[in-house]
Amino acid sequence: MAEVKKTFKKIGRQIWELFKGSLPTSLMFMCAGAALVIVSIRGELSQWQWNGAKIAWTIVLIVAASAYACVMAYVNGGNGYEMLVTGNMKRMSSTDSGTSLKINKYVYAKEYRAWKGFVIGAFVGLVPVIAGIFFGANQTKIDTALMNLMAEEDAQLGGMGFGLIMVIFLFISGYSVIPFLIQNATGASISYYYGCLFGLIPVVVVGVMYIAGAYGRRAKAIRKQEMADREAQMEANRQKKINYGALPGTKPKKRK
Repeated sequence: MAEVKKTFKKIGRQIWELFKGSLPTSLMFMCAGAALVIVSIRGELSQWQWNGAKIAWTIVLIVAASAYACVMAYVNGGNGYEMLVTGNMKRMSSTDSGTSLKINKYVYAKEYRAWKGFVIGAFVGLVPVIAGIFFGANQTKIDTALMNLMAEEDAQLGGMGFGLIMVIFLFISGYSVIPFLIQNATGASISYYYGCLFGLIPVVVVGVMYIAGAYGRRAKAIRKQEMADREAQMEANRQKKINYGALPGTKPKKRK
């Protein structure tokens, strides 16, 4: 029973560390979604349509959020690699009587594993997936309300709770909803389920850059070690000066 509890505790710690690693990137994507809502839904409802400026803003915001995700994933991958090296050193120093190497800042759950980047990205991509499912499951209700709003008629969304959830998803995942929402407001009838595909962006970006960060930190460590080895070799090959004490006849004469 103790082993089972220990295993579940280890799994829970892994999930918690992965979730924490996804929070900064998730916040950035949410900010991009909120900014897109503010930029896109402006003016009269009858003027809702895609134009060059809105398309450009959509691309810029998604690229900016993805770039931030790349940086964070690269850093996390490098930190994970260093934690893996530390863990290997600790495991190699382990004996039957215990571990001789004491490292205070070592956390097993933070060690690098290739799959962790994709899991972190999946946590980030969970928001657009849930938003796409919510809007897709209520497609008829939402599109009817949009058409009524466009015709300047009363729109029924089924209560304040439903409307509140809709607004929340708009602001935290606007980049995956707004493109379809505006198109459907003009009668396009595009399925909101396609918004779930936007969840693949952080999965791919974070997963690949997490691995790249680990390999980048490994290459940096190897270069640093090679430089240290070359300097040590040069120091060993350098002829040492001998102190003859300035006594006459003790210093060998140079050959001409």
